[in-house]
Amino acid sequence: MKVIIKGYGVFVGVKNKMIYIKNEDGEKLISAGNIRQIVVASSGVSLSSSLLRLASENNIDIIILNPNGSIAGRFYPSIKKANVQVRKEQYEAQFDERGLHLARCFVRGKILNQYYLLKSLIKNRKRRDLLSECYGIKKRAENVDKCTSQSDLIQEEAKAAEIYWNTISQFYNINGRRKRYDNPDAFNMALNYGYAILMSYVMLAIDATNLDPFAGFLHVENPRRPALVVDLIEEFRQPVVDRAVFKVSPEEKNGLLTKKTRGEIISEINNRLATKVTFNGRKLPIEYHIHLQARRLERFLLGKEKYKPFVLR
Repeated sequence: MKVIIKGYGVFVGVKNKMIYIKNEDGEKLISAGNIRQIVVASSGVSLSSSLLRLASENNIDIIILNPNGSIAGRFYPSIKKANVQVRKEQYEAQFDERGLHLARCFVRGKILNQYYLLKSLIKNRKRRDLLSECYGIKKRAENVDKCTSQSDLIQEEAKAAEIYWNTISQFYNINGRRKRYDNPDAFNMALNYGYAILMSYVMLAIDATNLDPFAGFLHVENPRRPALVVDLIEEFRQPVVDRAVFKVSPEEKNGLLTKKTRGEIISEINNRLATKVTFNGRKLPIEYHIHLQARRLERFLLGKEKYKPFVLR
């Protein structure tokens, strides 16, 4: 299980060899063997050294999130096995057909997920007048196999995204898609916050493999941004974050999301991650599919498995 710690003044320690959580609502004891991850999602939380020791002994990840949902830090056991051959293949694949195949998969997955989510919205809201825009997105997915470079793929992705967000604005109070540096409105702030949280989960999935998170196939390498993580996150933006944020009515104050809004987004994203969906013949929580996709990337590079993007119909 995963434990999320929120709220100022919470203490997390050890009592009777069990994880002990104390907050304003009371006290709780949880067996360390039942926990695989502790996420600290707010400031004012105290963690004891005994907790860190117990977490290390039981292979429990402890994640500290920034206010924007990104990972501020992580504690985990210091010894980790490694397969050097995986990284050798990864670096070589950046310059051969395998890398282009993966880049196409990431873009195709994102565009198809946009198509299926938008199609669902149009059907539920009875807006058949918007079906042409929906099929315009699907057309972009069909163009992906014709792309022969990263720049071509990014252009197709951008064209599909423009149609997607322009159509989404027909259902939600959003004036186009804006990133953190574009003076975003509350809805865009919520999306940015959600994507930062999702990136944390994808980063953990990649980190559990032997892959280099900074050596990607679609996005440009940047020492401050893990390109492979940004690549893989494309397959899960709509299934996890968009579907979660669309259920929230975001509020902001002084250019920041309110505490209530952040809590609602975290809750909805966790609900999405826990939702069981069928992909590749297996019905599992979406969070498990993220980890499996990271493993499939690894196996694909070793020539042991084919790779196809995660698409939720």
